[in-house]
Formats: sequence, C-alpha cells, structure tokens
Amino acid sequence: MQRGFWHQFGDRSQRLAQEQLANGNGVGVIISPRDLTYEKAIEYAESYKDAGAEVLIDHQFYVPHFTNAQLASYPISDYRISVSDLNRLSDPDASRLAASLELINQRIRANAVLAPALVYEAGRSDIDRLNARLFQISQEVGNNLGIPTYATVVLGQSTTTSQTNLDSALSRATSLNADGWYYAFEFPPERVPSDADTVYRCCKAGLILACTGRPVLHGYAGPMALLSMGFGATGSAIGHSQILWRFPRERWAPSDGQGGGGDAPPRFFSTTLWGTIIYPDETALLSPALQSEVLTLSPFSDPVNSNLRWPRWEANKHLIYAIGRAITDISGNPDPRTCAQQAIDKLSSATNLHGRIAATGLNLGDRTNVYQAAWVRALRRLMTDASNDYDYLSLLA
Repeated sequence: MQRGFWHQFGDRSQRLAQEQLANGNGVGVIISPRDLTYEKAIEYAESYKDAGAEVLIDHQFYVPHFTNAQLASYPISDYRISVSDLNRLSDPDASRLAASLELINQRIRANAVLAPALVYEAGRSDIDRLNARLFQISQEVGNNLGIPTYATVVLGQSTTTSQTNLDSALSRATSLNADGWYYAFEFPPERVPSDADTVYRCCKAGLILACTGRPVLHGYAGPMALLSMGFGATGSAIGHSQILWRFPRERWAPSDGQGGGGDAPPRFFSTTLWGTIIYPDETALLSPALQSEVLTLSPFSDPVNSNLRWPRWEANKHLIYAIGRAITDISGNPDPRTCAQQAIDKLSSATNLHGRIAATGLNLGDRTNVYQAAWVRALRRLMTDASNDYDYLSLLA
C-alpha cells in the first residue's frame, strides 16, 4: 500500500481525481461502484494507473441488498441480497461470487482485493460469520491474482459507543489473516466529528489495526485525515463531498429524492484554520493581515486572491488539493508519534487563529472552530494511554 493521500470516490469524482493526480496530488484511488458503471470503472482505472496511482475497488456491501443502476452493471450484482440470504450461499454460489470478484479486480488491474464486508455491529454473530466467509472468498481471489487481500473493517455505531464493544468488534476483525485493513468508523451525523471521546475511540481502533504490523487505509476520513498518520495509518482517503467526511451508511439507502447544496456559496478550505470559511461573504470581512493567514492558496484557488467569482466546483478541487498536500507532508515521516505531534501543532495553531478571528467579532458560519481542540485532546490522550503501542510502531517504522 502506497503511503499518503488517497482519493475516495463519490459523485463526480472521476475526472477530479485525474486532475489532482496530474497536479501530483495523491498516491491511490478507491473506486466506488455506486457512482460509476463497470465499464467506466475499467476505463478510468487505466488512466489512474497510467498516472502512477494505485487502484482499489470498494465493493460496498455495507447495506447488501441496496442497488442502483451503476451497481447493477457489475458482475457481482446478483449477490446484493439480504444478510440472511448471503449467509445461506451454497458452495457453488460462493465460487461464482469469487469468479466475479476476480474478473472485476483483474479488469481494473487492482493493486489489492478489498474484501466485501458488512458494517460490524454489536451482538451480530451472523454478520461476523458472513464477513469471515466473504474475506475467505476474497483471499482466494487475491491469491489467484497474486495481489494482497485487505479486510474491510467498518465499525458501526453500535460498536463505537463504548470501548468494550469496540474491542470486541476489533477482535473479530483482526482474527482474519488479512494483508492489510480498509478501515472506516461510523460517527453520529455531524458535518465534522467534534466529540473528543468518540474521536479518541476512532483513533484507538485505527492504532489497534496498525499494531498488527499490516497497513491501514483510513477510508471516509474527510478533514480527520490530518489524524490518520498519527494513529498509524499508511493511507488516508477523502472525497470532495461532505457526506464522505465520515462513513455514511445512508449513501447505500433508498434516496428520499431531495437534493442538497442549492445555491450555497463556495467554501474555502483553509489549512491554517483546518476548516472552511465562506467565500466571499466571510473572507471579505477579514483584515488584510488575517486574510493573508487564512487564504492558503492552491492551483485551484487563484480567483480568490483577486476577489473574483469562484465556482463551487473549483472550491471542491481546492479542498482536495489542500488536504491532500497537508497529508502528503505529514506522511513523509514514518513515525506515528511524530505524525501525531505534527497534527497537534497544526490544530493548536488553528485554534489560536480562530480565537483571533472571533476577537474581531466575526463568528464563522460553518462553526469550524468546534472540533480542533477536541481532536487535540483525543490525540494527546491516545499518545498517553497507548504509549507502548507507539513505541512498537516506532520500531516497525
């Protein structure tokens, strides 16, 4: 697994990833069959490989019976059925599923097989058995193709509300003989996770996976990608859409037909604030000195420097570039403890800058000052509680 920043697919991410890779941003791409047909996935995967990126496909069995037109185009679509039906798969059916997985991963020239898996839940032994079987099927595919097999470990809210439930779920997941981990954590609905205890448990779970000595790819990380390397992850994946800033089970549920976003103004992601500020409504209210600190520019934000019109789609590109470059810088150090301290330093500076903006009487509409201090507390607690784990990972590094 390449170390650094990965692109997490969502709606309209395909060309965005191409453009970012052309600008040197990113080491890998995670394809989402929910948002891309099978033939298009093969086509785009080829371009990502040509750009030097690793390619994986997340088969997205999180809500296994969910399907749409894109998902239905894949050879494994017949197996998007209920948990009980999946648990009753016959051996011939399992062989056909393996053949379909092998074909898909072969056609997109995947660098590893991501084993399909359901969300881990407390007290659901049926899901545990199914995830183990799906992993076994996937591992046979990986062996046939001569590539690693990563276990998908998505921890549902029923497991994340207490450390006891979390440890139990992780024990079941790490019993799989995986070559690596594709890890995601289901947070309560919130634009950006801000509860220090929950963020701590997310980081602690990632650290436990990292201590197996196998690479961890932190999926659906969003702005929390800043913390990924600090808990031992090898890669961290984000998408431009806010719904991809945490694991969003609702993406695999029937649509209510309501869109989002409307005519909302673009958000400028500032790496010094480590959050967003509304452009131009709020950026124009900053003093020139504060503007020079807040407006951390990228190849996609030139109009901002001259107060020109800036389309929201360009703001999305800027966000991906800004977070990606920051993660790339942090990932240059192999030691997780050092990476955690780098994140703490950046977040502490962001808290200070937010305070200076608030002192001018400007309260930012996106409430981007509510999580930085909480993340610092979570990381500091982790570094204290898991000091021995950090020592072990330092030796591995």
